[in-house]
Amino acid sequence: MLRTLITGALRSVCRTTPALQLPHRASFSQLISSRSLELKSTLLPATSLTPKAMLIQLPTLVPSRNVTKFSLIKGKRKTVKAVLKRFKRLDWGAWIRTHSGRNKKLFKKSSALKRRLRQHVFTNATQSWLLDKMVTSYWRRPKPYINDPYAPYHRRDEYFATKSKVFKV
Repeated sequence: MLRTLITGALRSVCRTTPALQLPHRASFSQLISSRSLELKSTLLPATSLTPKAMLIQLPTLVPSRNVTKFSLIKGKRKTVKAVLKRFKRLDWGAWIRTHSGRNKKLFKKSSALKRRLRQHVFTNATQSWLLDKMVTSYWRRPKPYINDPYAPYHRRDEYFATKSKVFKV
Protein backbone atom coordinates (compact mmCIF):
# COMPACT_ATOMS: atom_id res chain seq x y z
CA MET A 1 0.00 0.00 0.00
CA LEU A 2 2.83 2.37 0.81
CA ARG A 3 4.36 1.57 -2.56
CA THR A 4 1.21 2.58 -4.45
CA LEU A 5 0.90 5.78 -2.43
CA ILE A 6 4.47 6.79 -3.16
CA THR A 7 4.23 5.92 -6.86
CA GLY A 8 1.05 7.97 -7.12
CA ALA A 9 2.79 10.88 -5.45
CA LEU A 10 5.76 10.47 -7.78
CA ARG A 11 3.49 10.54 -10.81
CA SER A 12 2.00 13.83 -9.70
CA VAL A 13 5.48 15.28 -9.07
CA CYS A 14 6.64 14.06 -12.49
CA ARG A 15 3.69 15.77 -14.16
CA THR A 16 4.41 19.09 -12.51
CA THR A 17 8.19 19.08 -13.07
CA PRO A 18 8.94 17.57 -16.50
CA ALA A 19 12.64 18.56 -16.44
CA LEU A 20 13.35 16.08 -13.61
CA GLN A 21 11.93 12.92 -15.24
CA LEU A 22 13.86 9.65 -15.12
CA PRO A 23 13.99 7.02 -17.86
CA HIS A 24 10.71 5.18 -18.39
CA ARG A 25 11.88 1.82 -16.98
CA ALA A 26 13.53 3.12 -13.81
CA SER A 27 13.06 0.86 -10.82
CA PHE A 28 11.08 1.80 -7.75
CA SER A 29 14.18 2.18 -5.56
CA GLN A 30 15.78 4.56 -8.08
CA LEU A 31 12.63 6.68 -8.10
CA ILE A 32 12.54 6.91 -4.32
CA SER A 33 16.21 7.76 -3.96
CA SER A 34 16.11 10.46 -6.63
CA ARG A 35 12.84 12.01 -5.43
CA SER A 36 13.13 11.74 -1.67
CA LEU A 37 14.25 15.34 -1.18
CA GLU A 38 11.56 16.67 -3.53
CA LEU A 39 8.83 14.66 -1.83
CA LYS A 40 9.73 15.92 1.60
CA SER A 41 9.61 19.50 0.42
CA THR A 42 6.46 19.31 -1.73
CA LEU A 43 4.11 16.71 -0.25
CA LEU A 44 4.76 16.35 3.46
CA PRO A 45 6.30 18.34 6.29
CA ALA A 46 10.08 17.96 6.50
CA THR A 47 9.84 16.08 9.80
CA SER A 48 8.50 12.72 8.63
CA LEU A 49 7.77 10.54 5.61
CA THR A 50 5.77 7.82 7.38
CA PRO A 51 2.88 5.72 6.09
CA LYS A 52 0.60 7.22 8.73
CA ALA A 53 1.20 10.72 7.39
CA MET A 54 0.56 9.50 3.85
CA LEU A 55 -2.77 7.91 4.85
CA ILE A 56 -4.09 11.15 6.28
CA GLN A 57 -3.95 12.84 2.89
CA LEU A 58 -6.07 10.24 1.04
CA PRO A 59 -9.42 11.53 -0.25
CA THR A 60 -12.56 9.77 0.94
CA LEU A 61 -14.44 7.76 -1.69
CA VAL A 62 -18.18 8.31 -2.03
CA PRO A 63 -20.23 5.56 -3.75
CA SER A 64 -22.25 6.65 -6.75
CA ARG A 65 -24.74 5.12 -9.17
CA ASN A 66 -22.90 6.46 -12.26
CA VAL A 67 -26.05 7.85 -13.85
CA THR A 68 -25.35 10.30 -16.66
CA LYS A 69 -28.24 12.74 -16.57
CA PHE A 70 -27.09 14.83 -19.52
CA SER A 71 -24.75 13.38 -22.13
CA LEU A 72 -22.12 15.65 -23.65
CA ILE A 73 -23.15 15.15 -27.26
CA LYS A 74 -26.97 15.10 -27.30
CA GLY A 75 -27.77 16.12 -23.75
CA LYS A 76 -29.84 12.98 -23.11
CA ARG A 77 -29.98 10.70 -20.11
CA LYS A 78 -27.87 7.52 -20.44
CA THR A 79 -28.46 3.95 -19.31
CA VAL A 80 -26.20 2.37 -16.71
CA LYS A 81 -24.84 -0.70 -18.50
CA ALA A 82 -24.18 -2.59 -15.25
CA VAL A 83 -27.95 -2.71 -14.61
CA LEU A 84 -28.58 -4.35 -17.98
CA LYS A 85 -25.84 -6.86 -17.33
CA ARG A 86 -26.99 -7.90 -13.85
CA PHE A 87 -30.78 -7.54 -13.91
CA LYS A 88 -33.72 -8.45 -16.16
CA ARG A 89 -36.92 -6.41 -16.30
CA LEU A 90 -40.18 -8.29 -16.67
CA ASP A 91 -43.04 -6.86 -18.73
CA TRP A 92 -45.13 -6.01 -15.66
CA GLY A 93 -42.39 -3.84 -14.13
CA ALA A 94 -40.56 -6.11 -11.71
CA TRP A 95 -36.82 -6.69 -11.89
CA ILE A 96 -35.20 -10.08 -11.27
CA ARG A 97 -31.63 -11.05 -10.57
CA THR A 98 -29.63 -14.14 -9.71
CA HIS A 99 -28.29 -14.90 -6.25
CA SER A 100 -24.90 -13.42 -5.50
CA GLY A 101 -22.12 -15.97 -5.12
CA ARG A 102 -24.12 -18.74 -6.77
CA ASN A 103 -21.02 -20.21 -8.46
CA LYS A 104 -18.63 -19.81 -5.53
CA LYS A 105 -17.46 -22.66 -3.29
CA LEU A 106 -20.06 -25.11 -4.51
CA PHE A 107 -18.24 -27.99 -2.78
CA LYS A 108 -19.33 -26.57 0.59
CA LYS A 109 -23.00 -26.09 -0.29
CA SER A 110 -25.75 -28.66 0.09
CA SER A 111 -27.75 -29.80 -2.90
CA ALA A 112 -30.84 -27.96 -1.63
CA LEU A 113 -28.87 -24.72 -1.35
CA LYS A 114 -27.41 -25.22 -4.84
CA ARG A 115 -30.95 -25.65 -6.20
CA ARG A 116 -32.11 -22.47 -4.43
CA LEU A 117 -29.11 -20.53 -5.76
CA ARG A 118 -30.01 -21.45 -9.34
CA GLN A 119 -33.35 -19.68 -8.95
CA HIS A 120 -33.88 -15.98 -9.56
CA VAL A 121 -34.89 -13.41 -6.94
CA PHE A 122 -37.21 -10.41 -7.23
CA THR A 123 -36.00 -6.98 -6.22
CA ASN A 124 -38.14 -5.06 -3.77
CA ALA A 125 -40.16 -1.95 -4.68
CA THR A 126 -37.43 0.51 -3.71
CA GLN A 127 -34.79 -1.31 -5.73
CA SER A 128 -37.13 -1.60 -8.73
CA TRP A 129 -37.84 2.12 -8.59
CA LEU A 130 -34.11 2.87 -8.43
CA LEU A 131 -33.33 0.52 -11.34
CA ASP A 132 -36.11 2.12 -13.40
CA LYS A 133 -34.44 5.48 -12.89
CA MET A 134 -31.07 4.06 -13.95
CA VAL A 135 -32.28 2.91 -17.39
CA THR A 136 -33.92 4.84 -20.19
CA SER A 137 -37.48 4.35 -21.40
CA TYR A 138 -36.26 2.07 -24.18
CA TRP A 139 -35.26 -0.59 -21.64
CA ARG A 140 -38.48 -0.14 -19.64
CA ARG A 141 -40.62 -1.08 -22.66
CA PRO A 142 -41.58 -4.76 -23.12
CA LYS A 143 -39.48 -6.48 -25.76
CA PRO A 144 -40.42 -9.71 -27.56
CA TYR A 145 -37.53 -12.18 -27.78
CA ILE A 146 -37.56 -15.44 -29.72
CA ASN A 147 -37.57 -18.46 -27.38
CA ASP A 148 -37.56 -16.21 -24.32
CA PRO A 149 -36.96 -18.37 -21.22
CA TYR A 150 -38.74 -15.75 -19.10
CA ALA A 151 -41.95 -15.83 -21.19
CA PRO A 152 -44.11 -17.46 -18.47
CA TYR A 153 -43.06 -14.80 -15.97
CA HIS A 154 -43.91 -11.75 -18.12
CA ARG A 155 -47.62 -12.05 -17.28
CA ARG A 156 -49.04 -11.57 -13.81
CA ASP A 157 -52.81 -11.81 -14.03
CA GLU A 158 -53.56 -12.83 -10.45
CA TYR A 159 -53.10 -9.25 -9.16
CA PHE A 160 -55.36 -6.33 -10.09
CA ALA A 161 -52.58 -3.81 -10.71
CA THR A 162 -50.64 -6.01 -13.13
CA LYS A 163 -53.61 -7.77 -14.75
CA SER A 164 -53.73 -7.55 -18.53
CA LYS A 165 -56.89 -6.00 -19.93
CA VAL A 166 -59.38 -8.26 -21.66
CA PHE A 167 -61.56 -6.59 -24.28
CA LYS A 168 -65.13 -7.90 -24.57
CA VAL A 169 -66.66 -7.85 -28.03
